[in-house]
Amino acid sequence: MAVDLKMLLPEWFQNVVEFNHLLETEAIELEEVENSIRSVKNNCYIQTADEATILLYERRFGIAYQGESLEYRRSRIMQRYNTVVPFTIGFLKDRLTELYGSQGFEVSVDGKNSLITIKITSDRYGAVNLLYDLLWDILPAQMQIIASQANTKNIKGIFSAGAALSSTKIMTI
Repeated sequence: MAVDLKMLLPEWFQNVVEFNHLLETEAIELEEVENSIRSVKNNCYIQTADEATILLYERRFGIAYQGESLEYRRSRIMQRYNTVVPFTIGFLKDRLTELYGSQGFEVSVDGKNSLITIKITSDRYGAVNLLYDLLWDILPAQMQIIASQANTKNIKGIFSAGAALSSTKIMTI
């Protein structure tokens, strides 16, 4: 997005070569300033922050970077900020909906035995790690967890199988 400063000059200066070169130089500098301002604005929000800013957030929360994608790292930091106590099943379901969508999980609760069973049906990268990060942050210590992930991939196509038949004859002489 180039800035055209020539339009700011009076009409009689617009054709002067020296002014045009000076304005081209200033336009380059102004574009760098605009890019810096845009970067600062983007880094104010976790969803648009660059990798260096995400690394600062991870250090603040004590999260170890292990080669995950930037989007996954952003989700993990947002999850830490969204952690609120006291714990409720509704709160857990809301966080799971944010991570996996309304159809991406199943939750059942056994209040008598303090047992929560969670089945993740999302194929999102790092789904299980995100789940355990969430559970360690919000679940009370007395709760037992049974968590699993199930993925189904339907591949359209034709499956062909072949067979071969042979015989062997053994003769003893």
